[in-house]
Parts: sequence; structure tokens; C-alpha cells
Amino acid sequence: MIRVMIPVTAMFLTCSCSWASSADVKGSISTFALPSGIQVKIVEAPFSRAVFKVEPCKNGEISICRINGKLPHGVDGSEPKTYLKELTVSYKGKSYKLETSGMFNAWGARPLQHPGSVRYFGGFCYDENTCVVRGLFADGAASYVAEWAIVDGVPERRIITESSDVVHLFIKNIDPPRFE
Repeated sequence: MIRVMIPVTAMFLTCSCSWASSADVKGSISTFALPSGIQVKIVEAPFSRAVFKVEPCKNGEISICRINGKLPHGVDGSEPKTYLKELTVSYKGKSYKLETSGMFNAWGARPLQHPGSVRYFGGFCYDENTCVVRGLFADGAASYVAEWAIVDGVPERRIITESSDVVHLFIKNIDPPRFE
């Protein structure tokens, strides 16, 4: 995988978004604003077997089959480097922590969008209590997508999958459809 580092000022010119990232020994925090005005905060932490129950696959072909009893997202059979500790969206003074269980190697140091390329997170709000947001996480063979809805102030993760047809759909349509 090749990562291209782009100066933050170039992103302001091409996608009208803001982005900041910080990293330390505890993990990384990325914050950005979506074109719709939603503020997003992503907190990743280093993966530790002391925190998670890791189960190997019985056939031995893939080293990790389950984490905490569930299929992990964002791993290609190897041990994850990070896990998504927190994902918060805010709009018009209301903030919502979104479900992040099972999400590994999610964001890293990527920006919201590389100029001329795919945007990795999208969404909109009808009002401060009703929103839909989507994200494209990890890279390559381990890529996966998730979608959350906030209805009457209650967030729920509705989709999480690495199914390639759904991943490609989200790549082309990172902003969910808007119904009037």
C-alpha cells in the first residue's frame, strides 16, 4: 500500500473540508468536517491482545478468525495494528458516539479525501436529531464500510460489511441518499 501525504492547505482548496490528526503512544485522533457540516472525531488505539479475546482459525490458513467472539472487520487474517476506540459525530450542538465494535485498522493517518480521489466519510443530517453517516475503512483486501443512522437522537449501526459490491457502492456514493 502506498500512502500519499498531501498538505492540509491543498485539501481546503479541493474539498472544502477541514482535517486534523494527532498521534502519540496512545493512538491517534482524527477530526474533520463533512461538506454537510457534520463534525467527525475518530479515535484509534493500538491493538492489544490483553484487551481482546483473539481466536485463531481451526484450519490454520488464517491466523485470526474471531475477536471477542465475532468476525473482525479490517483484518486480512493477521493481527490488527489498531482498533476503533471511538467515533463521534456532531451536528448543531448535539454529539453522538457511534457503535465501533469489531472495527480494526480503520483510519490511520488518512485525510477525509485525497484531491481528485474518493472521500472516505460522508453523511448529512435532516436536523440535529436525525442523521445518516457512512464510512469507508481500512485498505486493500481488508477494506470495509459502515453506515449509521441517528433517529430521534438514538444512534444505530445499520451496516458493517467488507462485501466488495457494497464497498464499491459506498466508494461511488459515500453520501447516503436523501429522502424528502
